[in-house]
Amino acid sequence: MKKLLMLVIALIVPIFAAAAETKALSDAEIVGIVLAVNQAEINGGILAQSTSSHLDVKAFGHRLTEEHNDSTSQFNDWAKKTNITPQSSSISDTLRADGEKYLEKLRKLNGILFDLDYVNHEVESHQQALDLWDGKLIPSAKNEELKHLLSLRRASLAGHFEQAKLIKTSLGRKK
Repeated sequence: MKKLLMLVIALIVPIFAAAAETKALSDAEIVGIVLAVNQAEINGGILAQSTSSHLDVKAFGHRLTEEHNDSTSQFNDWAKKTNITPQSSSISDTLRADGEKYLEKLRKLNGILFDLDYVNHEVESHQQALDLWDGKLIPSAKNEELKHLLSLRRASLAGHFEQAKLIKTSLGRKK
């Protein structure tokens, strides 16, 4: 009997864990995730503007700061209008922690090492953001206006991703 109970538990626990991973996000959690992504990009962009030695990297940091600030305003306005309070989730918590950890690392760099690390990170983080938008955020959104905002934001993220790849290629030639 005890072995049977242990077997049942061993079979059920992974099912619950998988269900938790695939659980649809609430609209409030989606907004919390978007705000976490935006804040990480704003913080990195501000640092790039003040630390980078390359004009394209500085301009890219400025663009990210401006556009992610605009995105934050749009999502906060939507949340206020729909009476939704952004909520934390394991995804937004991880994004915040990873963003802070990366900034600590980046603050120790300067010159071409800063530029290369920052731009490489922006390529990777924007690819991850696009995957998150496509795989979780847009499919989980229940409100149509939120889905529309996410789609607009996705297009902007794709533009950032493409620009980061171009700058990365440009920096690679100047090593």
